[in-house]
Amino acid sequence: MMIFAAAAPAVAQIEAHGSLSGCDHKKALPDYWNEIKSTPHNSLANYCMAELLLQERNYQASVNAYRDALRGDGYPTWIKVWSQIQLGKIFDITRQRERAVAQYQLAIQSGDNTDGAINQARELLEHPFEWPEAH
Repeated sequence: MMIFAAAAPAVAQIEAHGSLSGCDHKKALPDYWNEIKSTPHNSLANYCMAELLLQERNYQASVNAYRDALRGDGYPTWIKVWSQIQLGKIFDITRQRERAVAQYQLAIQSGDNTDGAINQARELLEHPFEWPEAH
């Protein structure tokens, strides 16, 4: 099953789990930065910051924020599996396939199939993630 629609914007495709993310799409990076400054272990705020950084294709900062989300309070619980998938996508984009595969395997091992996470991780093991072409 291919989750990414070719006509959808790249942002929607990289963030395949859609509204599940719990991120307030009205907030910008400074909003999440302030939230993280006051509650550094807030996994959701770190995850949302990572999503915004990824949309900007700021890969290293996004990786750091996903890792902070993984080290945070763990709420909501799907943060772990989706952070691992998103990290894998970044590693695929940056041509680090071995690291991507390791992240997808961790996602599968988590046993958390929230919004089809494990299904997507399995698909990404078979077909490395690539940014879709802009139309």
